Amino acid sequence: MTKDLYEILGVGESSSPDELRKAYRDLAKKNHPDANPDDPAAEERFKRISDAYDILGNPEKREQYDLMRKGGHDPFSGGGGEGFGDLSDILRSMFGGGGGSPFGAGRHASRGTSQVEIEIPFVTAAKGGTVQRVLRLPVVCRDCKGAGGSGRETCTSCGGAGRISSGQGFFTTMHPCANCGGRGYTLKKKCSTCGGTGEVRSSEKVSLRIPPGASDGTTLRASIGGNPVLVRLRVKTDRFFTRQGRDILCNVTVTAAQAVLGTTLMVRTLGGKVKLKIKPGTQPGTVLRMRGRGVVHNGVKGDQLVTVVVKLPVELNKEQRSLWTEIKKTGS
Repeated sequence: MTKDLYEILGVGESSSPDELRKAYRDLAKKNHPDANPDDPAAEERFKRISDAYDILGNPEKREQYDLMRKGGHDPFSGGGGEGFGDLSDILRSMFGGGGGSPFGAGRHASRGTSQVEIEIPFVTAAKGGTVQRVLRLPVVCRDCKGAGGSGRETCTSCGGAGRISSGQGFFTTMHPCANCGGRGYTLKKKCSTCGGTGEVRSSEKVSLRIPPGASDGTTLRASIGGNPVLVRLRVKTDRFFTRQGRDILCNVTVTAAQAVLGTTLMVRTLGGKVKLKIKPGTQPGTVLRMRGRGVVHNGVKGDQLVTVVVKLPVELNKEQRSLWTEIKKTGS
């Protein structure tokens, strides 16, 4: 299986951030372990997709990765006959901890820390609030008590260090040993319950507090069942709102008569519907500012910016055509 990050996501090197994000979300949804309960390889595919986006979705890390590829150095080739292990280990060694699945492959995260991703509504992210979720998290295997098996032996590949250096010239990296998975030892007999990982997955019902102003990709630290968990947020799109920093953006549609004569509308805001006055003679594309109706971030509250869209009639009856004809004659 390829370890080229662009190929993993199925995109080209010139792909825009939006194209990368769409490719990642489509693949993550298709390969999520919960959506493929009978496919044992789904979790590995899912993790590789997440690892790839962790790098390509970050402009600085993507630039570093591109430089390494263009410079003729393959960051995923082994040295001295040793191949790299898990892709998240490779990325972590290259980018100082940037790799690793955000969805819960606990054994590749920092010791004792699991990582998961949840999707939350746009308004909850903007206003803050509490969400209830059932998360599948890795817990210590009861059968082997986290040991992974029995009969520990010092790894012959890394000599017990757990890490191996590889590369050429300026680009030399340290990465976890592929033979022992970075533990420094191997097992004569692996636990049949956890397959040697020392962990199994368990479903936990949790309540998570979302801070006001959370954005797509925000990572929260939580304690679930006494264990530390990193929760990455994915914000759903809203049919009415979009967001630009602290400001909330939206469009409202008025008729030609309402734009000319003026009107008052009830406009949806984060706090409920509020009256908005449309002044006579308002032009299409006019942006009206509803102060203090935006997102609170670092103690500062943004505004809601409302763009006025004027809808013109498509079909006219005889009386309406006569009226518009008179308006046309006046040159207005």
